[in-house]
Amino acid sequence: MEINVKSDWFNAELSAVKRGFNLSLFKALNPPWMPARVVRFDGCSPGDLVQLKLGLWPMQMDWESKITEENEGLEAWYFVDEGVVLPFFLKHWRHVHRVEYLNGRCRVIDQIELEFKTAIWAWIFMPLMRFQFAYRRPIYATWNWK
Repeated sequence: MEINVKSDWFNAELSAVKRGFNLSLFKALNPPWMPARVVRFDGCSPGDLVQLKLGLWPMQMDWESKITEENEGLEAWYFVDEGVVLPFFLKHWRHVHRVEYLNGRCRVIDQIELEFKTAIWAWIFMPLMRFQFAYRRPIYATWNWK
């Protein structure tokens, strides 16, 4: 299954957006209905790890992603995180964070490939996942990218 979400274009330099992909933005992108505690956040470069505890006690799930790719050009920058340890309902996770740049404006594109362990988990969680990434669109557009 796939999720593809594009933000609106916003005024920012590509280098500022790249710098802005930090722990503060990561926390801001987390919707309030999905409690997540950041255990580790190394950054967005290959080899970096992101570890989370999802949910509330006593029902917490571990999540760990590894940054496996990064590439930057004059008109785009992207990095890829891939699931290493995933919640019980997910089998596969690959998330491409792509920033496109054109005439002093940027937009962020989230491209997620995910596979659920069963069809019932997909039926339950896919709408929540789509909503979670749609939640990010206005945050990208209004974030202080200085």
